[in-house]
Amino acid sequence: MRAEPKGKSMDSPIMPLLAQILEVQRLFRDKVIEELPLPARKARINNYILECERILFSPRLFREIGVRLATLLASHNPGTDFLPLISNLEDSILEALAVTVQDCLEPDLVLAMEIAVNELRLQKLCPLDPQVLAGFFLAALVPFYTAFAQQQMLDLADWQRGWCPVCGQYPVNGYNRPVDGRRILGCWMCETEWTYSRMVCPVCSSSRQDGQLLLTLVGDCQRRIQVCDDCGYYLKITDCTQAAA
Repeated sequence: MRAEPKGKSMDSPIMPLLAQILEVQRLFRDKVIEELPLPARKARINNYILECERILFSPRLFREIGVRLATLLASHNPGTDFLPLISNLEDSILEALAVTVQDCLEPDLVLAMEIAVNELRLQKLCPLDPQVLAGFFLAALVPFYTAFAQQQMLDLADWQRGWCPVCGQYPVNGYNRPVDGRRILGCWMCETEWTYSRMVCPVCSSSRQDGQLLLTLVGDCQRRIQVCDDCGYYLKITDCTQAAA
């Protein structure tokens, strides 16, 4: 199935901002690993690792990440100013935020952060929409998750589940690997990657032959949207099978 491009292009001006955010997150991922190293061990995966464990967290580093992200976001949108809030929140509040998110019964970290912001009443301290505020805090928390994931000694050869083996999040994107064309799914939160069948929905496990619909832009055969006809979940997929050539 093909779809004509509508609305914003996939090469929207927002992409440079996202690239800058990712650069900040990866810079601080390395700082977290340096300052909060995990002991070397081979992790055991039952459902997912962080179901039973916690990330290592530093309120000082979290504030530094938040300040960098707030400055970056304000340079693109002056009306979105998180700097006064993140600069003035006490360490105890930042610790409580990280703990509340991880202890939340809601497995979706986006919703868990929204719940945490509401429980700690952080929306009372900032005029911005609570969902926007939760998104900012979640972006600042990413380096702690990627640092945790990068230090795991994982053997994912037999991992056949649709969610991330480290933090339990469902993927939002993936790619078809060069040479063998296998589907690789990626975690949006901790950047863990694992192989998964092209013909199975990672959320509802539907494997109907005609149940996974592909939407592509006219003139762009590399980027596509895969939609599950049963549950409606969709993935952004990049076809890298021609990369080797």
